[in-house]
Amino acid sequence: MEDAQLYASANALQRRDALLVLSEYLPQMAWRDEGEAVMDIGCGSGDVTRNLLLPLLPTVDHVTGVDVSSEMVNFAAKTFDHNSLSFRQLDIEKTIQPRQIFPDGFTKVFSFYCLHWVREQEQCLKNIYQLLQPGGEALLVFLANNPLFTMYENMSLKPEWHEYMKDVSNFISVYQHKSDPAQAMSDIAEDVGFDILSCEAPQLEFVFQNINYVKNAIQAVNPFLKRVPEEKREAFLRDSLQELARLKTQRPDGQMVARYSLMVAHLHRPE
Repeated sequence: MEDAQLYASANALQRRDALLVLSEYLPQMAWRDEGEAVMDIGCGSGDVTRNLLLPLLPTVDHVTGVDVSSEMVNFAAKTFDHNSLSFRQLDIEKTIQPRQIFPDGFTKVFSFYCLHWVREQEQCLKNIYQLLQPGGEALLVFLANNPLFTMYENMSLKPEWHEYMKDVSNFISVYQHKSDPAQAMSDIAEDVGFDILSCEAPQLEFVFQNINYVKNAIQAVNPFLKRVPEEKREAFLRDSLQELARLKTQRPDGQMVARYSLMVAHLHRPE
C-alpha cells in the first residue's frame, strides 16, 4: 500500500467503519480532563487521523500517527498538517522496545484497518502494551476475514500470477480461517497482559458506488500489484474483479458488495 493519493481517494469503507466504531466506543472510554496523548497506528494517508479521529476526541493534547510506509507518512505530514498532530514512521510489528522511541508513552492507542497485515499478533500487541501508559486504553479495528483475502488466495493459484504471489499467506489476516476470531484475538491480548473490555468480530456489509471505485479500492491496498510487470497490471486487476464476482460479491443490480467480519478490540492496560 504505497500510493497514498489513491488510498486517500478510495478508502470510503475504511472511513465509514472508523466513524461507526468511534461513535460507539469513544463514550465508553475514560477521558482525562487535562487532555490525552494519543497514537494512531497504521495512519496511512492521514485522512482518518486528521478528519475523523482528531475532531472526535473529547480531550487531546497531541495525536501521533505512525505507519510502516515512509511514503504514507510523508504524504500525511504534508497534506494533513495540524498543530495537535504529527506523523512518524514506525513498524508496530518489528520494532523492538518502542517505548525507547516514544519515552512518555500514550494514554490512548487507536488503529484502523492496519493490523490484519500483521502476522506476529503477539509481538504487535506487546508493543502496543508497552506504548500505553498504565491505565491506558487501546481501540483496535481491523479485518478479521474478508473476501479480498480469499481472492488473493485464489489468484495465487493461477499460473499467470503465482510467481508474483508466492508469499500470499503473509498478506492474509491470521484470523481469516478462525471459527471464532474474536476469541482468538482475546486469548492473545490476555496473554500479553491486557484486560479485555470487549472484543467482537461482527459481520458487516459495504456497497461500492460503482465498479471503478471497487477497482481503485483494490489497487490502493493490493500488496502484489507493484510486483506485476506494468504491461500485465490491467489484466491482473481485471482478473481480480472477476474473481471477486465469483465469490458472490456482486448484487443482482450489478453493484459490488463487500461482506466481511470486522475485529473491534477494546483493551485496557492495568495500572
